[in-house]
Order: sequence, then C-alpha cells, then structure tokens
Amino acid sequence: MAQTGTVAGTIVDGASGDILIGVNIRVKQTNGGAVTGIDGKYNLKLAPGKYTLEFSYISYQSKIVEEVEVKAGGLKSLDMALSQKSVDLKQVVITASAIDNNEVSVLRLQKNSLSVQDGISSQEISKIGFSNSAESMKRVTGASVEGGKFIVMRGLGDRYSISQMDGMSLPSTDPYRNSASMDLIPSTMVDNIVVKKTFTPDLPGNFTGGAVDITTKSLPDRFYLNVSASVGVNDQATFNNNFLSDPIQGKTDWIGFDDGSRKLPDLARKNPYMTSLGSSIASIQNNPDNQMISDFNRSMRVFADRPYSVAAGSPGLNRSLNIATGNRFKSGNGNAFGFNLGLNYQHDNRFYDNRVINNYKANISNENRMQRFLYSSGTESLSSATIGGIASAAYQFGKNEIGASVIYNNTGDQSVLNLDKGTFPGALSSGEYRNRVIGFQQRSLLNSQLKGKHRASFFGETTIEWAANYILSSQYEPDLRFLGAPVTAAGDYFFVREVPNPFHFFRDLKDNQYMGKLDLTSSMKKFTLKYGGFISRKERDFTEYRYQLSTTGTDPADAEYLSFGEAAGDFDRFFGADNTGVLGKSGSSAIFGNTYEDQTQPSNLYEGYEQVIAGYLMGTFNLSPKLKTVIGARIETTDYQVNVKSGSRAPGKIDAVDVLPSLNFIYALNDKANLRLSGSRTLARPNMREMAPFISFDLLGGFPIVGNPDIERTNITNVDFRYELFPKSDELFAVSLFYKNFQNPIVTELDATSDQPQYKYVNSQQANLAGAEIEFRKGLGFIDPVVKNFKFGVNFTYIYSKVMLRSAEYDIRKQVNPDLKNWRPFAAQSPYIVNLLLSYDQKEKGWESTLFANVFGPRLFANGAGAAPDVYEVYGRIKDKQENRIKSNVPVPELNFRIRKQFKNQFSVALNVNNILDYDVVTYQEHNGEYFTTQAFNPGRVYKLTLGYSISK
Repeated sequence: MAQTGTVAGTIVDGASGDILIGVNIRVKQTNGGAVTGIDGKYNLKLAPGKYTLEFSYISYQSKIVEEVEVKAGGLKSLDMALSQKSVDLKQVVITASAIDNNEVSVLRLQKNSLSVQDGISSQEISKIGFSNSAESMKRVTGASVEGGKFIVMRGLGDRYSISQMDGMSLPSTDPYRNSASMDLIPSTMVDNIVVKKTFTPDLPGNFTGGAVDITTKSLPDRFYLNVSASVGVNDQATFNNNFLSDPIQGKTDWIGFDDGSRKLPDLARKNPYMTSLGSSIASIQNNPDNQMISDFNRSMRVFADRPYSVAAGSPGLNRSLNIATGNRFKSGNGNAFGFNLGLNYQHDNRFYDNRVINNYKANISNENRMQRFLYSSGTESLSSATIGGIASAAYQFGKNEIGASVIYNNTGDQSVLNLDKGTFPGALSSGEYRNRVIGFQQRSLLNSQLKGKHRASFFGETTIEWAANYILSSQYEPDLRFLGAPVTAAGDYFFVREVPNPFHFFRDLKDNQYMGKLDLTSSMKKFTLKYGGFISRKERDFTEYRYQLSTTGTDPADAEYLSFGEAAGDFDRFFGADNTGVLGKSGSSAIFGNTYEDQTQPSNLYEGYEQVIAGYLMGTFNLSPKLKTVIGARIETTDYQVNVKSGSRAPGKIDAVDVLPSLNFIYALNDKANLRLSGSRTLARPNMREMAPFISFDLLGGFPIVGNPDIERTNITNVDFRYELFPKSDELFAVSLFYKNFQNPIVTELDATSDQPQYKYVNSQQANLAGAEIEFRKGLGFIDPVVKNFKFGVNFTYIYSKVMLRSAEYDIRKQVNPDLKNWRPFAAQSPYIVNLLLSYDQKEKGWESTLFANVFGPRLFANGAGAAPDVYEVYGRIKDKQENRIKSNVPVPELNFRIRKQFKNQFSVALNVNNILDYDVVTYQEHNGEYFTTQAFNPGRVYKLTLGYSISK
C-alpha cells in the first residue's frame, strides 16, 4: 500500500493570495504532471525518488523546483506562490529545501486575508493534544472558553461571537446561549479553525468579537487510515468510591442516549386528576370507577420508580476512540473524487469534592450588605458520553466541485449534585438544609450540507459558491429531579411549608434550521466584486413539564402510609411505589399515599422562529501597488417571534432592517508586512430563551432566571487597526488596536434586593470597549543551534470597557458606596487574556512536546442590580476551605503539557497532563475588600495516555 508517495499543495497568486485554477505542474523525469483544480490544489502520485517540478501558468512567471524528494508512503507538501510575468523576469529555479511548506497557507490565510484574522491548523491542534474544537480555540489570540464549550473572543461574551462550520453558521444546543457548543466538534474532524475579527459584508452581521469558522476535512491528498485510543485518569473522579450516580440506568447511557427509561409517559400528561389534584381528591376518593383510580395510581407510580436516592460507586478510566479514513481517486481526464469518514467516541468522569453554591441577598445597609440567602456545599458527580461521526464526499470536474457532508454528534451528561451541608436563611430561620439534583442531559447536533463551487466566464472570471444546510439540534432533559429540605439533628430530611416539595422536571428543546447562501466573486482587471445573499430560518419548540410531590389527601395516621419520619430518611421506602398513589380503600374511599400534581407553568412551554434574510455587495480595489481597499455593505432583515403555547402573554418580537457597512484598508509595507485599518457596523440579537417569558431554576433555593419579551437587539460600531509581520512562514509578530461602541447591550442582571431574588435579561445603556492585542511566534534557533527545534509563542490581549449604569440603579448603589463610578465592565469581559506556548519538534527522531498555558483576568459573570454587588468569575484558588472563600481574585493559569513519540512503523504514543496547577473555578461578589463565593468547584488534574496508528499511501 505504501510503494508510492504523494506531492500535493496549493498554488496562489503571490500578490493577492488568490488561488490559481489551471496551473500546469510538469514532472521532468516522467514527463507527466497535474493541473490545479477549482480549489487551487494539485496532487501527484510518484514512485520514491527525487524529482524536478515545473509550475507554469499563462501570464505568470514559471518556477522550477529541483530535488523534490518523494518517500514511499510519504506526503510532501509543496505550496507555491506565482508572480505575474514581467519582461524583466526570467524563469526562477529553486530547490525544494529552500521552500517552507507552510509559507503559502500562512500568507493566504492571514497576510492576504481581507479582514483581521487569526487561526489554528490541524497540525497545531494535534501537537497540543486538544480533544475538541472548544479546547483548540484557547490557542488563538484573544480567545478564551466559557463553561468548557462557548467561545469568548476579545473578552466579550459568547453572544458576540458566532461559530460556523464550512462557512455556514452553527446553532446552539443550549437555549441560554447564542454561540454553538464547540465541545461537540471533535478535533480529529477539523482541518483548521479560522477566526475573523473584523467584519466584511460577505460574513453574517451578528458578530463583533469574532467569527469562528471550522473547516472540516475535504478532498484528502491520499488514502489514509488513522486510529487512536486513549485512557485517562481524573485525579478526583477515577476510582473514587464517593462518586454518585442515578440508580436508574438506561441500556444506552454509555453512548449518551436515553433509551426511554426517563421518558415522561403519556399517562401522566393525560391524567385529568394531575392538573389540579387539590380540588379533585374528593372525587377520586368517592369515585366508583376503579379503572380511573387505577390509571391515576399507575401515573403516580411512574414517578415512584424514579427515586431521589443515589448510588455510590467507583468510576473507571476515562476513555476515547477515534477512527478516520479517506481516499482520493483520479480519472484519466483529470477529474477527482474523494471521501472522508470519521467516528469519535469519548467517555469522561468528573467529580467536584468541594462544590459550593451560595446566594446572597443584598441589603441597602452598608454595614450588613451581604445577607445569606442560601449557603451550601457538597459534591457533584458528572459522567459524559459522546459519540459522533462525519461523512463527506467531493467530486471535482473541470472548473467545478460538488460536495456533500453529514456531521452528527451526541453527548449525554449524567449528573448528581449533592449539597449535604448548608443553611437556607432565605426561607428557614435556623437549621441545616440539604439540596439534591439528579439529572440527565442529552445534546445532539445533526448538520447536513450540500455545496458547490464553479468557475464561469462572465463579468471577467467569476467564481460561484453555494451551500444549503439542514441542521437539527436538540437538548433533552428527561426527569430532572429536585429535592431540597431541612434535616433533623439526626440528619434526616423532613418537609416544611416554607420550602417547595420535591419536583420532577421534563424539558425538551428542538431546533430545526434551514440555511442557504450564494456567493459570486467576479475578478476584473482592476478590481474584484463579491456579491450574494443568505437566508436562515430556525424554528424552535420547547416544553417543560413540572410535577411536584403532594401530600394532599394523605392521612399520616393511616397504617398503610409511611411518613417521612417513619422512613427515617430512607428515600427508596418513602418515595417508592408501595407508598405512592392509591394504597388501598377504607370503605368507599381511597387511602392515599404520596401523589404528584402537575405544576407545569403555561409560560414555560413556548415556540418561536428566527428568520434572517441578507444580501450584500463588496468590492476589492487596488488603489496602488501596495494599497488595497475593501468596501461594501450588507443588508439584514431580522424577523423574530417567541410565543407561549397557551395564555394571554404578549409575544416577544423583533422586526427590523439593518444596513451594515464595512470599509477596510490594507497597506503592504513590503512582501512580509501589512498595515490594516477597518471600520464597520455589526449587531447582536437576543436568543429565543432570553425573549421567552420563561422562569427556570437549577436547584431549590437557587435564584431563578427570567426571560424578557421586551429585550432589543444591540447595534455596534467597530474600528480596528493592525500591524502584522511575517519574518518567516512559521513566525509572526502582530499588534492590533480595536474600539467598539454598543447601543442597547444585552446583559444578565442579578436583582438580589427583592423578596424573590432572580437573574433577568435586560438592555443596558451605551457601552464602549477598547483593547489591544500582541502576538509573537518565533523559533529559538537564533539563540543557539542547540535549541533550533524549540518554538515559542505568546499572545496577550488587554481590554478596557465601560457600560453605563442605569440612573435608578446608580442612585441606589451610590448609597452603599459614595465613591461608586457610574459604569462597570462589559458583561463576560476579561480585562486581559494571555496564551503561552513552548514547543519542541524533532521530526527526524519522531519526538514532539508542547507546554501550553492560558490565563484570563476576572470576568463579569452577571451585573448586580440595586444594592447587589456584581458577580465575577475567575480561575483561582479556594484558600479558606472552611468558609469556601478566595483570599484574592488573582487568577491561576491553566497549564497543560503533552509529549508524543512517533515510531517508523506508524505507531505513536502520547501523554497529556492537563490542569497541572489545579485551579478552582470560582464566581464571587466583592464587598469592602472581602470576597463572597457564590459558586466554586475544582475540575481536577487529568492524565491521558493515547496510542495511535496511521497508514497512508
């Protein structure tokens, strides 16, 4: 299989960076060759040996490359930049050793980009050992990751970044987020990730921080088969006998699917007595229809089969398996067909042994501003299973390419939050209070795409690109169980009126999204025009059914009924089927045990749609040999509507038309350096969850989250300046300055002063943000040849922002702090972000290693309203374990290390160590120099061993 080798690459215009179609590549020794396709790429199969290649194209200077060495089974990447012909230029002859294989791709993706752009290649992703796209983004300048899933660019929240796959936007599977869950995309399926930081009209208008585009593998250069398997240890979870899990386990939990074990039965939804049990109990007791009573009883037992008890066990090793294969086939007329297939499976366990959840009610009094509302700690156990796959195929014929791809990913998260220590002053004057949440969340994403690219001769040379996508995303939470109650001195639960009885929740969200786009690029002699259109429509259906334990009609004196006190805290006995529903009869009346009432809120069942239609026109003009301008505008129509399924609440609506202009100047100081200046208008839209009048909470005693149908979109003005220098193809120095003005920014506000504290979505007043970025990548061989295999990279982002306080809020807060400023930082904005990378690569012996660090400053988690201090998040250190408080908000870096050895027989072995410094994730409020922890957990250190095998021909 490995008797031949492959030479492949991309040919571009050396001045503009545009790909060149139809370039002839001739092999001198065989007199054979190839022609670049519509993607500017070529592919040659050659026997082992050394060759001379000639690259020629009409009106361009030819280049001859000598001593191109081809090895059996090897891939020689040989990219080329051709210069337009001049009478003074002669044919250029160079040797292959003088060409750096990454030069053209770096120039094309960054130096010749029409916008400010950064990115990471699949090679870099592989070196650092990131397992998914979210982790991979930590390497990009100005990027950090929120919640392990959501990309934060330039310190802005995920709302101001968009995620795309192969040029089409990805939806979020989390109703609380605008950005897609990037952890669903395995890094093995990624070719590269590019981040555009300035807007051009051919991009969606709803990004401000960055547009992240994940490019999946297209036509492979040759046949390949890659297999890797890993095992890992989390030092807090693996083999921990205190790891808790739901005793109800489905047969398909191990691959992240609920098999129906947790499904809400139709019997519970259709039972007439569960709607208002209090008024119906008498009719049930005296109803002679035994079938009706029997149906009611069975509906109760459905919940009894799913207890609030948990099982303790010792989880095994984390594990993963990745398989990827693909091939390219060529016909005699030069046409090519290729395919890629990939499969990914991963199972991880995490355990937080000091999980902290506290809520504080704000008092206007400066002396006792922070009053405990809920104060709790305990453990949280999480088990995640992910399975995904990709299938893509592409066919190139002449100046055309047609491709299709299907990507599927599903993640199932089982969790047990067990807060067994705490108090609830917000409801109980004294005594211990415990909280337990048992959940299963299944998130899935199906993305299918059909796309094409064609070259035609009208308006000069015109490239036509089109794509059509259907995306189905869902988030399914069957039987989410909430239990919160005080405990006796002996440690047994008991129920009181001040605290809600236990709940069963059933949540189901489905989004169907349809997208299509058409882009045409016409290249004239003196300028290039790009124009086209885009349409997207997303339809959402969300349901949340609530069932609450009720003791209506229960007589504790009945011998058949076991009270909670008599059960002595045994959940299985008290909540079990023998103590639930109709327990028997006393004469003509039924004897009742525990029952459940349907407490579903009509406002918590909503549906809606988001429709965006856009058209654009932009031109690229060479004002001089060194100065290029890109000017144009995009028109986007926004049509949003969110309705509750029943009730008289007014719908949330947005109906608007926005004109989004863009102007970019690119000045080439020389062939290695650029100056860039950009100005544009963009926007940010609320998501449907934020517009829905939906109230949700994450535990009994926790602050609920409330939607706002009156929320408005945000309009943003952007200005960017950048200097970039490429000393060598793998070296970079760049400095960027940026400024942004926001009208009606959307923020999450904590109203902790009312009797019922809550989080809510509101529009704040005007906001301004300014920042700077510096990136530096350099090989260390200039210091001494001994360290020539080392490479150092650092990027630093600094952000300064002001969001003006609303006048009513400012007046209240000033009473607490007379020196208070009338502004705060931007929501989810870090004041600084730093990435450090030190890598070692010795290809001759197959060794490579990477030390990677990421650190960001405390970022605003939620605005405080009234007297409530703002809530911040930091990766820090809990030093006071007794009070679960941080002593300072100085961040602890995330430090990861990877070392890998490649063997000649295509085997490899790698070791990853993540979170070496063992940081805590902490959200906190600060008052008078003291830090009050609202949430905290420690993710633990992770050690992973990966074995790989790769063959190609």
